[in-house]
Amino acid sequence: MQNTLTKLNVARHQLGTALDLFMKDRDPVAVQCLACGGGELIDSIAASQNIPRFSTHILENYPDLDISKIRRLQRQYWNAFKHMSGRDGSSRDDDELLATFNDTANDAPLFVGWWDYFSVTGRLPLPVQVFQLWWFSLNEEKLAPGADLDTIRKLFPNMMSQTRTEHKRRLRRTFEKYRHDKAVLQDSRTEDNPLCFPASVFQRT
Repeated sequence: MQNTLTKLNVARHQLGTALDLFMKDRDPVAVQCLACGGGELIDSIAASQNIPRFSTHILENYPDLDISKIRRLQRQYWNAFKHMSGRDGSSRDDDELLATFNDTANDAPLFVGWWDYFSVTGRLPLPVQVFQLWWFSLNEEKLAPGADLDTIRKLFPNMMSQTRTEHKRRLRRTFEKYRHDKAVLQDSRTEDNPLCFPASVFQRT
């Protein structure tokens, strides 16, 4: 990735760092902010290029859904994290909502953000590919009829009977297992950049 930032690069930095923290079980609040920020930006980039994105997919399959309401639900914690007042200027009371926040609230923003990133770029880092299969293993009911459940269940067996700690451990273990897989790494759909970039990427010579 070049050190000259574009909107696409900014979205990628946020999504990549969010997933890097997520896989390492680091600060879930930071993950939420980065995933939602990057996700909102990549959604707008896709829309500006007339590229179908996740929200388009939802509306095509569930035309009666209120996309504005869905987005409010998706971003409820992020909005609580970054705003002290509502649109009318009144003070927000988010204590009850904040008390319900946990790491599982980051699954969907990460999945949606990376879905849209692939829609725009046609490529994904290998850990993101593993993460997507991991997400499917926890959300089989959301898969389309005919989806390859055998592959998902082979990679992540009996997930619904496991704890969240075990879920995350399996995510990391599966990535480690395939991180040097030549077939995946050489695939044109695999992006070879790291998830989280070092500060040196912005150093000026």
